[in-house]
Amino acid sequence: MTDAQLLSPAVPRIIGQRRPDGHVPASLVRSWSVLSTVALALPPALLALTLSVVGIGSRSMWNDEYASWYASTLSFRDLAKLLANVDAVVAPYYLVLHFWIDVFGDSETSLRMPSALAMAATAALVAVLGRRLFDTGAGLTAGLIVAGLPAATRYGQEARPYAFAIGFATLATLLLLRAMERPIWRRWIWYGVGLVLAGLVHIVTLTVLLAHAVFMWRAFRVSGELRLLRWFAGAFIAVTAALPLAAKGSQQSSVIAWIKVDAAALTSLPERIFGSWQVALVVCVAALSATVLLWSRHRGPVVLLLSWALFPPLFCYVTFPVLHLFLHRYLLFTVPAWALLAGALGFSLARFTRRAGSTWLLSLSGLLVVAAVLLVSGPGQQAARHSPVYGEPDFRSAAAALATVARPGDGIAYAGTTRNGRRAFDYEVRRLGLLRDVLVDRTSQENGTFGAHECADPGPCVGDTRRIWLVSTTAANLDPMDGMPGPTQGFLLTAYTLSEYRSFEQIRIFVLDRKDPR
Repeated sequence: MTDAQLLSPAVPRIIGQRRPDGHVPASLVRSWSVLSTVALALPPALLALTLSVVGIGSRSMWNDEYASWYASTLSFRDLAKLLANVDAVVAPYYLVLHFWIDVFGDSETSLRMPSALAMAATAALVAVLGRRLFDTGAGLTAGLIVAGLPAATRYGQEARPYAFAIGFATLATLLLLRAMERPIWRRWIWYGVGLVLAGLVHIVTLTVLLAHAVFMWRAFRVSGELRLLRWFAGAFIAVTAALPLAAKGSQQSSVIAWIKVDAAALTSLPERIFGSWQVALVVCVAALSATVLLWSRHRGPVVLLLSWALFPPLFCYVTFPVLHLFLHRYLLFTVPAWALLAGALGFSLARFTRRAGSTWLLSLSGLLVVAAVLLVSGPGQQAARHSPVYGEPDFRSAAAALATVARPGDGIAYAGTTRNGRRAFDYEVRRLGLLRDVLVDRTSQENGTFGAHECADPGPCVGDTRRIWLVSTTAANLDPMDGMPGPTQGFLLTAYTLSEYRSFEQIRIFVLDRKDPR
């Protein structure tokens, strides 16, 4: 695409189907367009769906997924109470998952399937967007690259909104190009709707507007088309719709105060966004090579994609002291931009060597890039399926072991560096109902938070419970009751005998047996 012709995809020639006056019937053009789009979008979608579905229920859930389950299974009244205190920016996702659970249940597979479907749709959208920016070969290559990324598998198998964020960022960008192709009000409004959806699934995704603004400024400067100024209407719709969520989220910013911008966060960003260092290297080298080759004659698309890939991370980094948004999961929606640039390598080589008649490089280079991504993605794909998530406690195994030995009347208590075991065990043993949470005097629903309130005086709460199972996430060389209030520790150690039952990854289970009174 040249600067003079920003976004006008070629209409395929349908041999033998022209009218006597030389025009192709509109119905045939539409049919061809639909069929060609399906043929282009289907392979990436199937690959992404396959990689996301294989083993989708095998990996145990982790903290954020347990939070999704908890919030999405609350009554609307309790959910509203929760969102008033925390996670308001994820409210639309929780609502969608709430209705999904009503129909399909709350197994790990069911909770993650919406993300798998969203990732498949994302791969298809990337392919269609690549065709509009470059050509069919580049689009197909980019779609397959996205589908083969370990990060696509990981977040296609996660009950969180990130797969939707990637998809809606891509959709909004595609709708932008459609509106530029024919800048009528209806298309700009649809573009605004696409941006609204992107902002609703995750507010950070709206930083894709930075890339759109740069692209629109350049497009207007080149073409002088006044109707392109209608872009402000679409942007205004998105920003206006997102303001309530953004305002509420800013009041709850303490929830993400743990995010850090240090050397580790910066150096690990490519690995975490793509799923492995090997894949990041292949994609980025291909993308930067295509950028160099395309810069002179196809600067418009390159500017859009580079802005999309780089400006959101830069914005989150610069504003970190105020917003605390520099986290790799929040920036996953930039992946399609890198994939589209990498997918355009064959397109750029074919254009660069066209005079030598080497257009075969278009398909060959695309296949080589896809093959390279798939070849080096093995370790990343395994890591994406590792159970539990690296660095997270294996609550599933611990709960399964505990369910085999716990008896009615037993109690359970939680300690450690992370106090999320309560929510995790609520999920893992949700159908057993064996254990009473002996230290709770106000539930998380009553609190309107993700955490329960524990008794200041544990004696009356524990009562005459004969045996308590202590779930501890402290390190192996630390006190298993670390994190518990002093009075609670003192009471339990006085009234009970502590012994270790079993250890699992990042988690230990202890049994507290009531001492016989003397």
